[in-house]
Amino acid sequence: MDSFLNCQNYDQESVNESQESLNISIQHYQFKNSEVSQTTQLSEEELEMESLINCFDNITKNNINKNIIKAFFAFLTNKNNIDQMMDFAQNGETLTQQQILKKSKNFIQKYNYNNNSLQKLILHPVYGKIFEFYLTFEAQKWLNESKVQQKDKHLIYLNFLKLCCSNTSYLNNLKKYNKHKKSKYNDRF
Repeated sequence: MDSFLNCQNYDQESVNESQESLNISIQHYQFKNSEVSQTTQLSEEELEMESLINCFDNITKNNINKNIIKAFFAFLTNKNNIDQMMDFAQNGETLTQQQILKKSKNFIQKYNYNNNSLQKLILHPVYGKIFEFYLTFEAQKWLNESKVQQKDKHLIYLNFLKLCCSNTSYLNNLKKYNKHKKSKYNDRF
């Protein structure tokens, strides 16, 4: 009788071990499957970003930068938008609406419409955040209401700028021209 009970216990233990093994295998499979789906998801996002960058590189950018920045500056100086910008613009200071508007106008007057200045705008601690907000929530509305032609190219540019705001390493895709200053020592060679 004892041997029969031992046999039953052994069979029960073996069943329990098998179930545990099966559960571990299922968990391992689910983990591997989730890793594959995350890798696939990352790959899809990377492919989408690469596609956007390729589209951006292939479009002609005549005045697109200038159109988008001028629309952003119009958004900045619009008195109806001051309340939305208060959180971004104060940066730890207590500023009135008039002071924020004055600072915005001073910033706009010093701005040059080129890719170097665009990069500085995106990296700016205050106006960069406002610019990202504008690109995310307001730029599409501006584009739909504007009279610009080539709206599809403007949309590609807007999406690229959003990407640059979220990951500044993509700013390297903006072509910048550095001025070479003439030096009085250049002629001596």
